[in-house]
Amino acid sequence: MRKDLFIKVFFRKGMIFCLLWVIALFQVQCSSSKKIVKPSDKENGISVQQIIFDDSWLETVNGNMPLVISVPHGGTISPEGIKDRDCGTKEMDNNTAQLAFEIENAFKTSEKKPYLIIAKLARKKIDFNRDLEEATCGNPQMKYTWNQYHKYIEEAIDAAIKKFGYAMYIDLHGQSHPVKRLELGYFLSTTALKEVQESSETSSELGAKTSVKNLLENNNQLTLKELLMGENAFGTLMEKSGFPAVPSLGDPYPQKGEPYFNGGYNTRRYTSSDYPKVFDMQMETNFQGVRDSEENRKKFSKAFAQSVTSYLDFIKSKWDY
Repeated sequence: MRKDLFIKVFFRKGMIFCLLWVIALFQVQCSSSKKIVKPSDKENGISVQQIIFDDSWLETVNGNMPLVISVPHGGTISPEGIKDRDCGTKEMDNNTAQLAFEIENAFKTSEKKPYLIIAKLARKKIDFNRDLEEATCGNPQMKYTWNQYHKYIEEAIDAAIKKFGYAMYIDLHGQSHPVKRLELGYFLSTTALKEVQESSETSSELGAKTSVKNLLENNNQLTLKELLMGENAFGTLMEKSGFPAVPSLGDPYPQKGEPYFNGGYNTRRYTSSDYPKVFDMQMETNFQGVRDSEENRKKFSKAFAQSVTSYLDFIKSKWDY
């Protein structure tokens, strides 16, 4: 009797032990991509109580052409263990991550591939298009993730410059303004764009305020008006492909009362004098006709790939680097 009881108790304890071991193993495997940095550790110069990072929060694509595209606001991952931001805007740019991958596919026909840096983490947790303090709203858990995102952009830019001597940088966004068109942000206001369009000569002072200033400083044959609203401007090329854009030859500046995004933190940072061989824009895509369906994303991406190719060919024809 005692022997039977002993066997039953031993068997039950063995089963419980095995069950606990399986659960523990499962938890380890599920969290294997997470990185926890303890107080004594330092990552990117940060030493805090605890930093949590998961590889699934960021996705990168290694390119083979001088085009770097970052997508900061298309993420949907929203971990419960990370508090929501209590400052700034939290609205996501729907389908911008999907659009970036479709752009990658569109370049495959010419055996080219852009560098992609895509945020998968929701904007309500972190805003990758803001400086560190506003991006995290002071949450130390998110500092490492912010640094990693920007480290990936810097690595992509460095790789492109090493291979090609320059990098075209586009920060990809989505907007829902009434006028259905691309908004290309070069840090110029509506008033400044109107000045560029109406003037026969563009002042170097105005050009120095833009996200193409590095390109202008190194290419005496190029003018600001030509780059923003000339025959070979990126906006004009997209316009000719069936996707209206501002600024462009046909739509050089927004009309009075029309909202317009002219650039943010990422574009300002990566086209600054700290990155003298980087140029271009923040691209705000409209939802209807561009991001709203797989079919439209494919059509847009094909036009985008063709326009970028033509635009870079034009720039290289006047290259002074």
